[in-house]
Amino acid sequence: KELEAIGLRSVMLFGVVQAKDEKAEMAKHPETPVIAVTKILRKKCPDLQVMLDVCMCEYTDHGHCGWLRDVDGEDEKIIDNEASIDHISEVALSYAKAGAHWVCPSDMMDGRVATIRQKLDANGFNHVGIMAYTSKKASTMYAPFRAAVDSTFKGDRKRYQQPCGSSSHSMQALSRDVAEGASVVLVKPSLFYGDIIKIFSQRCDLPVAVYVVSGEYVMLRDYAMNRSGNLESVLKESHVGLLRAGASILITYFTPDLLRMYDERKL
Repeated sequence: KELEAIGLRSVMLFGVVQAKDEKAEMAKHPETPVIAVTKILRKKCPDLQVMLDVCMCEYTDHGHCGWLRDVDGEDEKIIDNEASIDHISEVALSYAKAGAHWVCPSDMMDGRVATIRQKLDANGFNHVGIMAYTSKKASTMYAPFRAAVDSTFKGDRKRYQQPCGSSSHSMQALSRDVAEGASVVLVKPSLFYGDIIKIFSQRCDLPVAVYVVSGEYVMLRDYAMNRSGNLESVLKESHVGLLRAGASILITYFTPDLLRMYDERKL
């Protein structure tokens, strides 16, 4: 309520649970925290847009973003893409039923936007938007978030997240997600990917969201507090730079700081 009073208009929710399993069943359980909180927010804060991250990594005991399967000749299990997107669409539907305005698939499974759109539309939720994580890199910048959600993940996600050095993978995903019915496309991480933000903003008419992820948050705050001594200047330069690159939506852990700066006419 305090932040709403100074301009907060939307929130994105992520799940943290203790009961994890191979199939991420808690992701869509009626008593999972994000569903419970969504219902409360819709009632207590009716003007607030509620967005829910749609993924399995917070809910699986192996920490991957989808279901796994055995493959002959492989020493480790790999992603079962088709089974994963079926489950992810069910998760998205459960969030829509709870009152989410937007579902935000971050799993990076092929075809998940189309499957979610079809599932929502078939159940009367054609008014619920999809914010697709379109450029999501296999980045080193996610470690603080994984610690916060008690992730059990080990290894890497290079089989399904995009290479950090590639722009062509992002462009291919942009064409796919737009064609499949995304309402917004998202770039994550953001600070090192201004080139991709710019190209997205020039190649499509959809809003471009950018996510200042947990590792970027730690870097900026550490520099501001322990080096420059001026958090306001660091936040203004970094976030305005993203807008200049072409972003139209900022997703950032600095939102409370930025809203207060704006309210005090420092931004």
